[in-house]
Amino acid sequence: MQSEGMIRLALLLIGFICLLGSGYLWLTVDPWKRASLKGSADAAALFNIRNQPDRVGFLLSQDPALLKAVAWSRTGTVLYPGPRTYSPTRFQLSFEELEDLTNLTSQDFEARWSPYDRDGTVLLYCQPTPRICLLYDRDALQSAVPIPLTGVSWGMIGALSAMGLLSFLLFWRRGPIVRSHDQLVLLPEQHSARRGTLEVALTPRDFRLLEFLQTKQGKVVTKDELYDAGWGRNFMPNSRALDQHIINLRKKLDPDKSRSPVIETVRGVGYRLLK
Repeated sequence: MQSEGMIRLALLLIGFICLLGSGYLWLTVDPWKRASLKGSADAAALFNIRNQPDRVGFLLSQDPALLKAVAWSRTGTVLYPGPRTYSPTRFQLSFEELEDLTNLTSQDFEARWSPYDRDGTVLLYCQPTPRICLLYDRDALQSAVPIPLTGVSWGMIGALSAMGLLSFLLFWRRGPIVRSHDQLVLLPEQHSARRGTLEVALTPRDFRLLEFLQTKQGKVVTKDELYDAGWGRNFMPNSRALDQHIINLRKKLDPDKSRSPVIETVRGVGYRLLK
């Protein structure tokens, strides 16, 4: 029983590690996810100082990847760059281009990243809240982001996810974890059963049923088999007699409902002993 519990704990641990690992890879190895983290951080920093054009201009000039920023109010009015705002000369927006950005729909904002020029050397990053668009130099952005913007190890992510889900499936199929102090021990000489510090007296029928279930080593036992073991072939009680007897037996083995289940009901078939 102890080894079974260790196996199930190992499956649970493996499942968590694999799923956490695949999630980490998805967030960090996916280059666009990694680049989006930078875009989101840059957008927040620039939006907070949108009313201070000089500071915005200075921040833009300090980041080799960031070429241009455009910020709007909730009503769609351009907050930055304003008509008299100094703007870095590395990339200029014409009035028509600024109008095109202003007319972006919410669906366009959801696209996040898109090329902004014919050659794909300039990338556009937009977010709806706060509403801001940033233009990046692709090569400089690729250097700023630790993971290159080409090639994602989807195979590794998929393998880790599959291993995690398989571990959880195996964990679930093995039933609840058995704690050593909850293990059921039958005491033939005392005609009783012990679970940790609890020892309960058993009737002859109780003992026969538990002993028969225990010999099956966790396999499902049909009701007919249990009737034969508990009552004998010469007597067949009504269909509820066995069910009621199992209910009473469960109460004996766990009077304060503080322990894990010991007898599992398998609907339409019968019962099985979990430990």
